[in-house]
Amino acid sequence: LLADEQVDLMLVIGGYNSSNTCNLARICANAVPTFHVADPDGLLSRDEIRHRDVHEKRETVSRGWLPAYGPITIGLTSGASTPDNLVEVAVRRLQAFTE
Repeated sequence: LLADEQVDLMLVIGGYNSSNTCNLARICANAVPTFHVADPDGLLSRDEIRHRDVHEKRETVSRGWLPAYGPITIGLTSGASTPDNLVEVAVRRLQAFTE
């Protein structure tokens, strides 16, 4: 499991109604801080992320989700039904946050 590797946080992309994606997020959350976003639009900024809280099962906006400085390793996964282009957009958005 990727979350067992040396990652600082996990980002799970996919619909909140997808049992596959929700299970991925739940499993990852047992190992590292995990953010389940429905789509890349949830990556609001380096400081804010709109995601479904794995434990409370409701959408929320969290602040300070990425450290302000220093290297960070982000694990990225998606549900089986999540289109590849959404994952690509999420990767580009994450890259933009680090520039």
